[in-house]
Amino acid sequence: MQLFRVLMFMVIKQGLYKWVFATLVLMAFSVGRAVAAPELSVLSPQELLVKEIEARVAVMQLAEESTRNNSRDLTQAVSTFYTQRQFRPVWNQAGRLDELIAALEALSEDGLSPEDYLVSQLRQAPPLVVDGSPESITRQADDDIRATNAYLRALYHLFNGKVDPAGLDPQWNFELEDLTLTSAGIFIAGGVDITPIADIFAKTRPQHPLYKNMREGLKRYRVMAAQGGWPALPAGPSLKPCVVDPQIAILRKRLTVTGEYVAPVLPIVIDGQQGLSPAQKCLGADAKFTATSSSSSAPSATEIYVGDVLAVEGGSSSSAAAEPTVAVGINPDEVFDEYLVEAVKKFQRDQYLEVDGAIGPATRAALNVSVQSRIDQIRVNLDRARWLLHNIPADMLLVDVAGFKVTFFKGHQPIWRSRVQVGMAYRTSPIFKSEVNYITLNPTWTVPPTILRKDVLPKVRKDINYLKEHNIRVLNSEGKELDPHSVDWSRPGNVILRQDAGADAALGKAVIRFPNSYSVYLHDTPHQKLFDKSQRAFSSGCIRVERALELVELLLAETPGWDQAAINQALDTGKTRNVTLAKRVPILLAYWTVDAASEEHIAFKPDIYARDPQVLAALNRTN
Repeated sequence: MQLFRVLMFMVIKQGLYKWVFATLVLMAFSVGRAVAAPELSVLSPQELLVKEIEARVAVMQLAEESTRNNSRDLTQAVSTFYTQRQFRPVWNQAGRLDELIAALEALSEDGLSPEDYLVSQLRQAPPLVVDGSPESITRQADDDIRATNAYLRALYHLFNGKVDPAGLDPQWNFELEDLTLTSAGIFIAGGVDITPIADIFAKTRPQHPLYKNMREGLKRYRVMAAQGGWPALPAGPSLKPCVVDPQIAILRKRLTVTGEYVAPVLPIVIDGQQGLSPAQKCLGADAKFTATSSSSSAPSATEIYVGDVLAVEGGSSSSAAAEPTVAVGINPDEVFDEYLVEAVKKFQRDQYLEVDGAIGPATRAALNVSVQSRIDQIRVNLDRARWLLHNIPADMLLVDVAGFKVTFFKGHQPIWRSRVQVGMAYRTSPIFKSEVNYITLNPTWTVPPTILRKDVLPKVRKDINYLKEHNIRVLNSEGKELDPHSVDWSRPGNVILRQDAGADAALGKAVIRFPNSYSVYLHDTPHQKLFDKSQRAFSSGCIRVERALELVELLLAETPGWDQAAINQALDTGKTRNVTLAKRVPILLAYWTVDAASEEHIAFKPDIYARDPQVLAALNRTN
C-alpha cells in the first residue's frame, strides 16, 4: 500500500514517464519477492525487517527525483545511512528510541523546535517489537525510518543551521562546512549503535565558546520569562540622575531582573563612620530618613527631611513643624541614585546606546523590549552561529557589522580591536568572506556611481567649486582629465570623478583591499569624530576603521621590508602605492545581533539592517 501511494504521487506530480519507470521498478521488487517467497518464509523477524527497510530505501531513492533542496538531501542521507548499515534497523534496541527522543527534546536549548524532528510522533510510537507479521514488519520499518529521518535532520540543523542563509541573502558567499546530510549519514551510521545520542549531538554543534555562551544565555532568559520577565517603563519624560519619580522604582526592578543593578549593602560605612545613603547623596548631605512601617509587599515608605523641612515629590516642600499632618514620605527606591545611574550606563553600553546614564527615548525603548523578543534574538543568533562557527581560521580579520567593530585574530586570540563605521541602512555593508591581498597607501578615491548620482552631482550642480575644494578631478572614460567647466553637469555622461590623495581625502591614508564583487574595502577616514557615536552606520557601504594605520602595520608584519618606519616613509612621499601582502589574511564581514562574552553576560545589539525578523520567521517555520 505504501509503495502504491508513492507511485500515485509520482503519477500526479511527475507525469507518465516516471510512472512507467516506477511501475517497472515495483514489478521488479514484486517478482523478486515472489521468486524468493520460500526463502522469505524461513527468515527471522529481524531479517524480514532488514529486507523491508532495504525495499523502502530503494523506493525512497526512486522518489528522490520528485523532491529538491534539503528534502532531497535528507532522502539521500537516509539512504546512505541505511546502506552503510546493511539496512539493519537502528531504533529497536531497548531504550534507544527513548534516548533519541530525549536528545531531540533537548534541542530547545539550541533554540530549535523539537517538533521539527517529529518528537510527538516518535513519542506515540508503540514499542518496537517485531513479531514477524506483515503488519508488524511494515510498522517497524516505518517507525525506524521516521526516527532516522528525525535524527539526521537534527544533526544537519545542529551543524549547518536550520535556516538556509543563501536563501535569505543573495550576497551570501560563505560556504557551509562540509557536513552535508549525506556525509552525516556516512559519518554517524556506525557509531549510532554504541555512542550516546546526546554525545553525538554535543560533538556536532559548534564548539566555539560564543555558541556555548549563547546557549547558557538562552537558558537564563527563559528562566526570566518563566518568572514573569521584567516590568515595562510607562511613557514619560526623560529621567536624569537624582530625579525623584515613581518610574525610578520600576527602572530599578527592571535592571535588577537582568542583573545590571545590584542593590548596595546599607548602611554604607566609610572609615568606621556611617556614610550618606545613595538617596541622601542626591537630595542633600543633611537629609534625614525616617522609615515608616508598611503592611504591603511593596518597599516601605520613607520620609526624607532636609533640616526641618520635609522634601516632597516634585520639588515642593512644607514646614514639618507647622503642618505635621500633611507630611509626604519619599520612597528611596524612587530616587535616581548613583548606583542606579551606573546600572543604566552598563545597560546602555551593552545595548550600543549613548552612555549618559539618563533614560531618554532610545534607552526607554530598549528597556521595554520584551523578554520573549530577547529569547527570539538569541535563537536567531544561535542559528547564525551554526552557519559560521566551524573551523574558524586561526588568523583572520573579523568585521562585526552590527557591533561596529573590527578584530584581528592571531592563533585564535584577539590581538587588536578597533571601532568601525559601516553602511547606512539604505546602503548596507554586505556580508561575505574574502582574503586581504594588498594595501594601498595614500589612496586616491574614484567616486562610485551611486555616490556620484545621489551625493556628489547635486552638490556640483549647486556649486562647481565643490570639485576644487575637495581635490576632485574630472576624467573621461579613457582616463583623460577634463576641464570641469566643459562638462554639462545636467547630463554629465560617463565622466569619472577621482579625488586626489591627501590628509582630507575620503579614504584617509590607507585602504585595505580584498577581492569582492561589491567594491567594498576597509579604509582610513578623516571623519574621526563619528567614532565617538555609539551607533556608527554612516558610510556608503565600505568600512571606515579607527586607527587604520595600526591595522596596516599588523597586516604587513609578515611582508619583508614593510615595518612601521617603511610605512611612514611611503606615506610621507604623498604618492599612491600598492603593497601586496606576502601572506593573505582571511577576512569575514559578519552580522549578528547578540554578544556573549561569557556564560553570564549577554549583550544585545541593534538590528541595524532589520535582518532578524526574516531569520526568525524561517526558524519558526515548520519543516
